[in-house]
Amino acid sequence: MGAPLSLEQLQKVLTETPTNDALFDILSSCEDEACQQFTQAGITGDATLLTAFYSSFLFSHLLIDEIQEARALTQRIPSALIQNDPVIQRSIAILRSIYQNKFSETYALLRGQPWPTPVDVIVQRFDAHYTEKSFRNVSRIYESIRPEVAAEYLGLQNNTELIDILVKRGWEWDADKDLFRPHVPDEHVKAGKSRPSLDQISRVVGLASV
Repeated sequence: MGAPLSLEQLQKVLTETPTNDALFDILSSCEDEACQQFTQAGITGDATLLTAFYSSFLFSHLLIDEIQEARALTQRIPSALIQNDPVIQRSIAILRSIYQNKFSETYALLRGQPWPTPVDVIVQRFDAHYTEKSFRNVSRIYESIRPEVAAEYLGLQNNTELIDILVKRGWEWDADKDLFRPHVPDEHVKAGKSRPSLDQISRVVGLASV
């Protein structure tokens, strides 16, 4: 990160770092500095900064699908934060729900309450990553899927707009059987233009508050 760890520097890194791998590497390089701000007896530095750093660092693991490493990180977070800080607690709860494949619970934890600055930046980034990854996984695994199940996996509302959202992403809608027939997403449509991501479409029609 270069400059001393601060909320301002963390905000800059979370906002401006273009790739998930680079973001993880930068935050990894800051962990030693964060560790100097607490002891086994308690927190000696800025608790707000530590909350923002460790929550963001945990999400950076999830952005590169390092679930086991994220679980290991929870053993290094100050115990005072784990016991008393709601942001840290919610971040760990999201890790747990992802590990247990609880999709509705994950979306509810991500979207149910506002996140503090600058953690909100990486949470939004992860929400888009998780939604798109879920869409691609469902597209590969299912030959057909009921709309209510698709909505649960993708964090979308099961309403009249769901068909439009998923058809735009290349799925077929079988109105006779009331089923979607997923297709593995192509990198490009025939015209040579990239398909809009599920996150881009969802921002237009509104993601569900699960």
